[in-house]
Amino acid sequence: MTSRIAALVVILPLATATPGLGQQAEEFADSTLTREQWQQRVEKARRQSEEFVANMCAQPAVPLAPEEKEKEAADRAINDPTLQHGDIVITNKGFVVFTGRSEQHEPGDFQQAPNPPPRP
Repeated sequence: MTSRIAALVVILPLATATPGLGQQAEEFADSTLTREQWQQRVEKARRQSEEFVANMCAQPAVPLAPEEKEKEAADRAINDPTLQHGDIVITNKGFVVFTGRSEQHEPGDFQQAPNPPPRP
């Protein structure tokens, strides 16, 4: 489900874009549109958006394999821009400690952490 939402967030703006985005800005200057023309553009974009969402919701979700789910979760955690120095992330390769400082994480920003002892 998370994948479908992420796909909608990425694809929705592309699907609702007006054709001719590559044309000159002067041809679509908003200041030259009448109120009715502007409302028509808004309604057209709204209809396109609603159609796109309806089509996406009508398609069956493709279930991810467990390995793909684990990889997606680990990638999301490692690329989390809110990570702070010392945060621990659990990946499919074990525990790692974030030692970086920037929002752009590099592979060297994570050090393997010792796995916790087994529970009694």
